[in-house]
Amino acid sequence: MFNESQFLKDDTAGESGLAHTFGLDFYPAQGWTSGFTLQRGDLVNSAGGQVERRAISVSLGRTSPDTDWASKVEWRRDTGAEEREQWVSTNRLTHRFNDSWRIAGRLNYSDTDDKLDPLAGARFIEGNLGFAWRPWDSVRWAVFGRYTYLYDLATLAQIGGHDYDQKTQVLSLEGVYKPDQRWEFAAKVAQRVGKARYGRGTGQWFDSTTTFYGTTVRYDLGQQWHAMGEYRLLKVEDGGNRQGWLAGVDRDIGKNLRIGLGYNFTQFSDDLTDFDYDHKGWFINLVGSY
Repeated sequence: MFNESQFLKDDTAGESGLAHTFGLDFYPAQGWTSGFTLQRGDLVNSAGGQVERRAISVSLGRTSPDTDWASKVEWRRDTGAEEREQWVSTNRLTHRFNDSWRIAGRLNYSDTDDKLDPLAGARFIEGNLGFAWRPWDSVRWAVFGRYTYLYDLATLAQIGGHDYDQKTQVLSLEGVYKPDQRWEFAAKVAQRVGKARYGRGTGQWFDSTTTFYGTTVRYDLGQQWHAMGEYRLLKVEDGGNRQGWLAGVDRDIGKNLRIGLGYNFTQFSDDLTDFDYDHKGWFINLVGSY
């Protein structure tokens, strides 16, 4: 059981307020977790209007040697200067079939209904299912695959949000081969099918079919340091081809963490749910394993 108070202040948006939360975590049986929270807040929006917020969330999960599952549902209601209702659900699942095969899934859902301005409503659906194959008796081979579905209509006030809507499906497959202790080779192919439109909630939908190809070479420099180079090609159905290189160095920090620094000479990402061409430049790479 817990009770907390939060003072909220956003100087950029000009919003502030005070929220009180009461919650309870319950463990009904071994491996099971559940809980709920109740929240009440009094906020001042950017226009100086008073907003009263009420929220309820319920969570349930289970952990076993082979399976890890967690789900949460939240309802939120704003009244006063803003009249808005929102439902949010987050769900994740991982399962180990054996020492070589694993799967992981995730489903996130958010729906916002603005009573004062119907055009300000929003909806977000993201679901993915992936697998990993690593032979228990060999470190030479590994194969990864993932399917992603995404529907994204962002809210009008979302800071840093995209200026486009999308309905997208992405299928990706990646293979890794290590012939010896120093060299590692990888190849990745991914395809996006779906539609997008520039301008939130307006404009014509257009075909966004795109295919990504990437090949990576990594070399062990010794003393836990590694050098990496990648060639990547992006083929856009109605937008031509883009290609280029990515390079970097990284270092192992212990047995389960690798951190590195690199430079992307291309303007695109291997994340096909991202339509922006603003990825040229430096990046930090973090890889964890268990």
